[in-house]
Amino acid sequence: MARRNRTATPFSTRLKRWFSILVALLLVWLGGAFVYIERVETLPQPSEERTDAIVVLTGGTARLATALRLLNDNKAERLLISGVSPSASKASLLQAVLPAMPDAAQASGNWEGIDLQLLFECCVDLDFEAANTEGNAVEAAEWAESHGVRTIRLVTSNYHMPRSLAEFGRRLPGVTIVPHAVRSDTLRVEDWWRRQTATVFLLGEYTKYLAALLRARLESLVAGGPMPASVASGTAS
Repeated sequence: MARRNRTATPFSTRLKRWFSILVALLLVWLGGAFVYIERVETLPQPSEERTDAIVVLTGGTARLATALRLLNDNKAERLLISGVSPSASKASLLQAVLPAMPDAAQASGNWEGIDLQLLFECCVDLDFEAANTEGNAVEAAEWAESHGVRTIRLVTSNYHMPRSLAEFGRRLPGVTIVPHAVRSDTLRVEDWWRRQTATVFLLGEYTKYLAALLRARLESLVAGGPMPASVASGTAS
């Protein structure tokens, strides 16, 4: 009987140690999540500097409307809309974004506003390949190289910006990324803890962000160099 007790004690001690480690990791993860979401809520104002191009990640009309206004304001020469559905077209995107842009119209000879049709025809490219944030960065890197782009204004939702910067910094190490965060038109970050849907979504986004940072770190270790540092002032990562 005493022999069984001697073997059971080390196991229970190890179990308690593992439990303590898991609790500590959970507390660190939760603490990091609170810091992450607080930073998302209080992102700095986007820089006013001009860039070679704009890249907007699909996921809401607010993102696209913001990118089109920036293009119309001559903040860049070209715009890439990344992650477009294969069934979509420039015409369908134009129609979809019109309700979010009361100051816009299609071609109109005497209308003082944003001519979306002209913008789409002259300066907008569509990426149909990307299916996730990493894919957005991969396609944007190929597009940037083909157009000789050295600076990009990245437009996406505020909660999505940290992970986007991590992925874009990994895939576009020689390109300067200027973050331009947009308040989501489908998810309100403020008072997120009071709403279960927002809590689950934001904690999931934070976990994906950590995974993106881990991938970047592992790649830098394998390559034997420092992590990419290509994000301009105003970074949210």
